[in-house]
Amino acid sequence: MIKRLDLYLLRYFLMSMIVVTLAVGLTIVVINMVEQVRDFIDNQVPILKILEYYLYFGGWVIKAFTPMFVMLAILFTISILARRFEVLAMKASGLSLYRIAYPLLAISLVVSVGHFYYSEYLFPPANQKRVEIKEFTIEKRSRKAFAIVRNVYRQISPGHFYTIGKFDVDRQEGDDLKVYKTDENRLQEILIARQVNYRNHRWIARDGIIRYFDDSAKESYAQIDSLVLMEIGDKPSDLAKRLGKPEDMGVEALRQYIDLMRRTGGPFLREQIDLKIKYAFPMTSFIVALICIPFAANPRRGGIAVSFALGAVIALVYFVLFRVTQSAGYNEKIPQELAVWGVNGLFLLVGLVSMLKARK
Repeated sequence: MIKRLDLYLLRYFLMSMIVVTLAVGLTIVVINMVEQVRDFIDNQVPILKILEYYLYFGGWVIKAFTPMFVMLAILFTISILARRFEVLAMKASGLSLYRIAYPLLAISLVVSVGHFYYSEYLFPPANQKRVEIKEFTIEKRSRKAFAIVRNVYRQISPGHFYTIGKFDVDRQEGDDLKVYKTDENRLQEILIARQVNYRNHRWIARDGIIRYFDDSAKESYAQIDSLVLMEIGDKPSDLAKRLGKPEDMGVEALRQYIDLMRRTGGPFLREQIDLKIKYAFPMTSFIVALICIPFAANPRRGGIAVSFALGAVIALVYFVLFRVTQSAGYNEKIPQELAVWGVNGLFLLVGLVSMLKARK
């Protein structure tokens, strides 16, 4: 059962969390606004669009910086209680540091789970609107540039692939289609069509010719007015340029993209690492709480200022190491699991050792 002590600690934590989120979050928003103000003025962006953009941008700040907010809230909560000798009084009453840390670690774990759900299911639709405002309203990029793709290459199955010279995703039609069938690197059949359309969930090649090659290198051909290509399972949206980054996509959308790349022979190593990071990153809130509690429980000279500096150092070291291992994973310098979970494992070990060695 939740006791009065737990409620007392949780109240301090939640108050600190709100203050830290507003203070740091607004600072990040203001810094971004200063960087974007020239684009706002040059492109005459309406005030309402700017406000809408920063409403969605605030959601991005929560997604990206929640672990840091939790870390600072933990440091402030414990540091204030320690400076007021409340932690000492709790210990004198027979409570161990583990018992004091229990509600804070529990709420940190709840925040980690909530952070994952928010990042992967609530955030992506809203963030898509933020990206669209940034691309098409603030930076004035043409929507057509994302709707029209050129030099499309997709693999249907081993030895079976197709290319499209230009494809309009909105109109669902394109030019210069070629479908190749090979066997042991030898061309068996090629379909060349001037146009390709996507109608009624089917790809249709129009105004083309099919050339056949037998084992004796003899060639035959057949002209076509239209031909339904049942073997192509892609949708027009699969060919469109991605708007945003993999980290902006939900876990399901990113998994579907990886499946598409695996099926069509496209590269997906980076996206596969990003997918695993989506499960690893939210756990940061719990891990940094484990590190910060034993340090903040012992009052030191400087109080909150020292806590803030410690938080900045921990955040800097964590994110630098996380990006280094992520980059090494992208370049196949280290195994994927190490690239994704290595830093979390290291910080978790540091947190457990710190908690065990802290004065109880």
